[in-house]
Amino acid sequence: MPGGFVVELLTFLALLGQPLFLAYFILYNTYTLSLIALSAGRVRRRVAGHFVEDLDLIDGSDYTKPLTMIVPAFNEEVTLVDTVTNLVHCDYPRFEIVVVNDGSTDRTLERLREAFRLRRTDVPYRQAIRSMPVRGTWEATIPLPANVAQVVVLDKANGGKADALNAGVNASTMPYFVSLDADSILDARALKELMRAIQEDPRVAAVGGQVAIANGCTVRNGRVVSVGLPKHPLARFQMVEYLRSFTTGRTALDRLDAILILSGVFAVFEKEAVIRAGGYLTPLVDHQLVREYVGERAGTVCEDMEIIVRLHRFLRDKASDRRIAFLPHPVAWTEVPERLESLRKQRGRWHRGLRESLRYHDEMLFNRRYGRIGWFALPTFWLFEYWGPMIELAGYVFLLFFLLLDWLAGIQLLNYAYAAAFFLVSLGYGILVNVFGVLVGAWRFRYGMADRLQAGLLPFSRRREIFILLLYAVLEMLPFSYRHLTLYWRMRGLVDAWRGKKSWEKFGRVGFKEAEAG
Repeated sequence: MPGGFVVELLTFLALLGQPLFLAYFILYNTYTLSLIALSAGRVRRRVAGHFVEDLDLIDGSDYTKPLTMIVPAFNEEVTLVDTVTNLVHCDYPRFEIVVVNDGSTDRTLERLREAFRLRRTDVPYRQAIRSMPVRGTWEATIPLPANVAQVVVLDKANGGKADALNAGVNASTMPYFVSLDADSILDARALKELMRAIQEDPRVAAVGGQVAIANGCTVRNGRVVSVGLPKHPLARFQMVEYLRSFTTGRTALDRLDAILILSGVFAVFEKEAVIRAGGYLTPLVDHQLVREYVGERAGTVCEDMEIIVRLHRFLRDKASDRRIAFLPHPVAWTEVPERLESLRKQRGRWHRGLRESLRYHDEMLFNRRYGRIGWFALPTFWLFEYWGPMIELAGYVFLLFFLLLDWLAGIQLLNYAYAAAFFLVSLGYGILVNVFGVLVGAWRFRYGMADRLQAGLLPFSRRREIFILLLYAVLEMLPFSYRHLTLYWRMRGLVDAWRGKKSWEKFGRVGFKEAEAG
């Protein structure tokens, strides 16, 4: 290849790439900052209302619906007993608990038998959604609070989390159900807060809330009694990420009626709406609507997003004004990975699941029938969430390549004003966005009322903890730091998806007792 042609090609790439990458970083950070600004007012009102709303009115209301807590579990012997114990003592007028042992190979079932004195029994099981066979059912015989109708355990062949949730829906006897992770801890007010949202707006078909990080918190008797920062740097970076992407991002998307995901850790659904939409997506589901939307024998590794997108599509296809809501206040606590390999598996699976959900429902993209979901939420997820890691990494590689070309070969094709602008936008603007995300999510708001109202969404006991979070908000954006590591993992997840990888890649938990100490 002639040397002159190579120089011309590189010159063309430099002239094309510089404005494109700069425009993308400006657009992405402006989009994220706009979501933070849009969420700030609602977060502020939510902080105030959280301390003054009288949720006890739900206890005596005729409009309060009973619900089922569904806990899918696979090899969760470390945390499951604590989780179920926590659920048994939830403050809600009437509920039942259905634990689905999804073919665990450890002592999960034995631990449940010992802790809750399970006895073999038959429970009503309506095969509304096809799932793997149920091998046996048990019922707890320990004394239960008056508001707990029953605690039952389904033992079924392994089929994955989505399949376990479908089995739990089949065994549910209540009109609403709660999807829960086996390693989560509910806030004492969580159920009332979410069901209050459904009572206030009957259009709500599903509602979720902020999932907070339990690492670093003090957990006693299945309750988070004090909130603290994790000691491990990896968990601290994730806390910044959760505040920016989940707390502020999802709160803003809820204001726009464009929420695309409710965390599988904790969300409330109207059971009949989920059944009519076909249930959680697995290759076993045989439902006309699922075949129409996603095809035959389709599955996903990120069922919490796919079911929300499909519910949006189903409700709008039926010309319904139903909606899906999100509350910014912490309603559940979960343990996040503190090992690089575990976090890599999680982020790779999330990106594979994102790809599946977007591709299954690509007919919604820019379709006026689906309103803001079609013309705003899905396009931004495609651009910033799906293609974002590839574009960002390409931007960094582009800059590094042309800098090295200048330094090593003496060929100056890069405009140094562009290089300065690139660092200012990707680093400086990114840090600004991170800092505002932390301030909105964790800073204490003052209302001129009682001291107990001067709190943030995460009630840290010391301001020092917030300043540490702000430091990590800065460190995350530095070159070759946590941000770029997660971009690489998401790219690996994308490559795995292209290669047809379908496995869940479950990672181990240390349990809440160790989280308490850490």
